[in-house]
This record gives sequence, C-alpha cells and structure tokens, in this order.
Amino acid sequence: MPLRGLKSAPTIEVIHGVTVVDPYRWLEDRTSAETQQWLEEQKRAHDRYFGGIRSVDVLRTRISEYLNIDAIDQPAMAGNSCFFRHRKKGREQACLCVQNVATGAVRILVDPTEKGPFVSVSIHRISEDGQLLAYGLRHGGEGVEEIHFVHVGSGQILDDYLEPGHLRGLAFASDGAGFYYCHEPKDSARKSLPHAISYHRFGQSTDHDQELISMPRTQRSNLVLISDSVNLGAVFVHEDGSDLKIDLHLSTLANGRHWHPVFTGKTPPYRPFLHNGRIYILSWTDCPNGQVVELCEGGVEEVIVPEWEVPILDLRFSADCLYISYLLHDNLVIHRRSWNGADLGTLPAHPEGSFRLLSAYRDSDNTLFFAHESFSIPPSIFILSEDRNFYTPWAHSSMKERTDFVQRVEYPAKDGTTIPMWLVAHDPIEPGKTRPTILTGYGGFGISMTPRFSVLVALMLDLGCLFALPCIRGGSELGPQWHEAARKRNRQVAYDDFLAGAEWLCACGYTKPTSLAIFGGSNSGLLVAAAMTQKPWLFKAVLCIAPILDMLRYEQFGNARKWQVEYGSVSDEEDFRALYAYSPYHHVADNIDYPAALFVSGDKDEQCDAAHACKMVALLQGRDAQQNPIVFDYSPERGHAPALPLSVRIDALTRRVAFLCYELGIAVPSEKSE
Repeated sequence: MPLRGLKSAPTIEVIHGVTVVDPYRWLEDRTSAETQQWLEEQKRAHDRYFGGIRSVDVLRTRISEYLNIDAIDQPAMAGNSCFFRHRKKGREQACLCVQNVATGAVRILVDPTEKGPFVSVSIHRISEDGQLLAYGLRHGGEGVEEIHFVHVGSGQILDDYLEPGHLRGLAFASDGAGFYYCHEPKDSARKSLPHAISYHRFGQSTDHDQELISMPRTQRSNLVLISDSVNLGAVFVHEDGSDLKIDLHLSTLANGRHWHPVFTGKTPPYRPFLHNGRIYILSWTDCPNGQVVELCEGGVEEVIVPEWEVPILDLRFSADCLYISYLLHDNLVIHRRSWNGADLGTLPAHPEGSFRLLSAYRDSDNTLFFAHESFSIPPSIFILSEDRNFYTPWAHSSMKERTDFVQRVEYPAKDGTTIPMWLVAHDPIEPGKTRPTILTGYGGFGISMTPRFSVLVALMLDLGCLFALPCIRGGSELGPQWHEAARKRNRQVAYDDFLAGAEWLCACGYTKPTSLAIFGGSNSGLLVAAAMTQKPWLFKAVLCIAPILDMLRYEQFGNARKWQVEYGSVSDEEDFRALYAYSPYHHVADNIDYPAALFVSGDKDEQCDAAHACKMVALLQGRDAQQNPIVFDYSPERGHAPALPLSVRIDALTRRVAFLCYELGIAVPSEKSE
C-alpha cells in the first residue's frame, strides 16, 4: 500500500508563464522536525520491506566474498619509494602505505580508521624529493576533505592542515618549507569571499597564510592552481555574459608573489598545463578532436600533438614525454610524444576491456601506471616497463576472473540512428531466450561507457540474468558529436535512445517487461527515473541511486550549478521548457502504478542532493494508484564519493541485489557460490 507521509501545503510558482506545483518542497529542509519524522517513517518501511526477503543473508555472504578482499590502488613512485592505498581483508578502510622498492619493506603512513570507521584517506600530492605527502581525509561519502601532511621518512604527521573543503590545487615550495594551495572552504560564511591562491609555511597557523592572488567569485566562477618544477599557474574560469572564459596568470615556484597574465578571455574547452618552465594547452579551438600545443612568445601556439582521427580521451605526462589516450573502435590507443613534439610511437595494444591511465602525483614522475578491467575481469593495475615495450602486472585483484559471454549488438533509435549496445551473460546469448535482464546506461557529460567490472552485475549474471549496456547519445563513444546530440535542450535524445534499447530487447525476445529492471546512479539515476516516468509499462523494477530528479531546482543544491553547461538553466526560457518536459519529479501521473523502485541517497551528497530522492519518493508513495513498493534507502553518511566502510558497502549492495532479485522473481540458491 502507498505511504501517505506527512501533509504540508504545496509550493506554487509561475516560471516563464508556466504554473509549477511542488507538493514536497518542505522536504528540502533536512533539519525540520517534519522532515525527520518523514525519514523515520521511511526507515521503518524500508526495514519491513527487506525484513520480508529471505535471501538477504545468503546474498550478503556472496557479496562479502567479492568485496572483503585485499585491495590496492592509487600507486605512485618517488625515487626509491612506492606509495599506495591498501585495504587488507577484513578492514573497513584502506590505509596509506609506503614501500621501500629496494627492500620490499612496507610501512603504514596513515590509518584513517583511527579517527573512526567512516573516515577514508586519499593521496593528493607528493613532493619532488618524495619526503612530504599531502593527503585528504573524508568523512563518509561527503565531497569535502581535510588536507593533512606527513613526513615520509619519519612517519610524523604534521600539525599543519587545511579545514574541510574542496582542494583546487597544491604545490610544495621548492625549498620544502611550505606549500602553495587553492582551497574552497566548506564554511558557507566564507564562500562569499574571492577565490584565492595562498602560501602556507609549515609550523605556522593558517591564519598567517599569505594570499598571493585572488579572483572575484561569481555563480559559475572557479580558480585552479597548476604547477611544475619552475612555475605556478592560476587558471581562472569566469563568466562573460552568458559564456564562460578562461584566464591564465603565471608566477614562479621560488617566489609566488608576483603574477603576470599570460592570456585572458579564451573560450573553453582550453586546458593549460605546465612542464619544465613551459606552457602547454590541451585545445579544441578549430579542431573538434583536440590537440596539444605549446604556448610560445607572443601567444604563438606551436602544435606538439596534432589532432588525430578520434578525440583525445585523456592526457598524462612524465619527465620525458606525454601519453595521449584515445578510444578507437572500443579499444584504448595510447600515443607517446616528446615535449618537443617528436612521435615516439604507440604503446602496444592491451586485451579488450577498459584500460586507463592513472593519476601522477608529482611532476618529475617517470613511472606510468594503468588500470585494466572488463565485464569479467576485476580491476588490476599495470606498470609500463622500463623499456616501454610491454606492461607488467603490478597489483592484481584477488577476485576471481569470470568466464562470461559478451556480444556487441546494434539497434535503431527513435530517429533511426544506430546505437551500439553490449550484452553480457554467464551462458550463450541468443534472441528469443527470454530471461531476467538488468539494463543501465549513462548518456551525459561526454562520458563513454566501456566494459567495466561491477559486483552487482556479476552477482546478477551468476543468478541467470542478462546484462545490457547501450552506448546512448550524451556520451562520447562515437566522438564529440555523440555528446552534443543529447546535451542541454536535446537531453530527451538520450532518454529516447535508452527506451529504444529496452523496447528492442523485448522485441527480440531477450527479455520482457515483467523481467526487465533498470538501474543507474547520479546522471544515470536521472536517466532511469526519466525512463520510468515516460514508459513505466516497460519495466518491472527501478534501482535509482544518488539521482537528480527535480530538474527545475537542481541548480539550487550544492555544487550543481556547474552542470548548467550540460543540462541548461531554468533562468533561460528555452532551457526551462526542455528541462520541464522531462523532469521526472514533474511527470508523475496520479493514475499510474509505477514499477517497484528503490531510491538510494544520503545527506553527505553535495553533487546530487538527497532532496531529489526524498521528494520523488514522497510523490510516488502518496497516490492511490501506487501499489508496487517504493522504497527509500537513506543514510546520513552516504554521499557521492564511494568511501563508506566495507561493512556498510556490503550491506548497501546486499539490499540492492536483494531488491532486484525479489522484484524480478529470481530464486537465490541457499548454498554459497563456488
């Protein structure tokens, strides 16, 4: 039966001549007694729902076998030291470790659980001599971090730190006496102050930090600190009418007090970076696939990496050369170029799957790490060998590799465009072999969907499901035009592509609506909610994680204003009409029994505020027509960052898999997986 929740007067407003009713605006106030009472009611309903699913304990055991393993990530080399995060089996969080490469001895530098099980650690920056390391401490899934410092040789954690906020760049001074930083504080009272780059001297209070350069703050402005072994750069993104522009100011690492403008008013995307005293730009000006240029005297741009046949996907650099990655026919291709532009060849191809360059944490790093995974192979880390002709395994996942069947198919979109789609199953895939199916996609921000390992998907494959992943427009799988085709006012194109994929799967007999579930998080959470409200009869169940759902108010929460370039803005009338046309929260009909849905959100989410899920859940539950369950999995500690303790992650994933199995009618064998 539907939950009625609490009653409060709806908010009614007129936007660009359209009357908009928001019946649950009051749930945006998380501190009110009314909202707290509603959340408590949701928790009781949540517990009743999962208390009635007998397979929960069996699923928790299986998921623990996948997640409760040794895990290593964030590798970085500095001289004779190798830094990384390591979570040992049975531990709630990873520790920050350093290994002596010569002896193999490993020391723990930072154990975040000393501050509580919900605290996690991550590497931010390593000094050029490898003796100082800046790291972040994050509480729960929140987006902000405290920045701390450790002396590597002694293991001493320094008293110096930056309060919770968003780090926009950090560089150690060349004499090691302090560091330069650009830091956006969490404190709302200070968010009205200008952006600034400052210098902190170790051993002094941050109250005495010297502000070196500042820029005016507006709704869409941002300041980022970049650096190399010689210079500091201040990259300022600011508004110019309705457009964004980029300025670059330069100073020296040795001084940092005197800045001069290098360029102003460049149109993004135009990404500057520094190396060995020289200025380089990753530019898309007059080249839709991107190129790398050196900015010479007089503003002359000398091409270092010319435009290739497909867009630049990613860029990493070492002391000796640049590594430029491209996605060509679903395979990652990595080109090497010297800093003078000489072609150093292409790295050898790697087996199918997703292969990506990992971040470097200092400028003189000559070691290149890669991560590889696929639908069947859990994430592993590789290192490029010294002769640079092959990859050497550096850290393998202790999860078992799987043997799955993978197919690449195509289907027609609503407008006739051919959409590629991955199909994965544990046994041969055939049209007409109807089975429970889980479908997801992304379709936004130019993000390409490549084969990745998912424990949720692996569990569902083990239980006989088909997994489908269409490469819908809004991503960049087929180039920048693929992204542009579903951006801003064209957003509905992504939803049409996704719905066409669901219909094609049913028409070909791979599945049927009563056996089809969709799932997604963040922008993908918006995708599945739009699909659910536009064609509810196509789906049996919907798993919607950390979504944005009220598209008329998404700009009002947290950091979401930065997404105006992707979604548009309600302040623009044409954008408003496009947003209003698909906003899931505004398209819940009174007379429809929508598919069973599990919404997941939490208070630490600055990207996709929990108010979106709260309001959608309340709206769906508060109608006579809703008989399928609408369940809310809410946590004060959950946020957008995947940094919760191991036990919490196991329980959360258990509920998601249990929901899908229960609603799709999938029997879960009682014995453990082999």
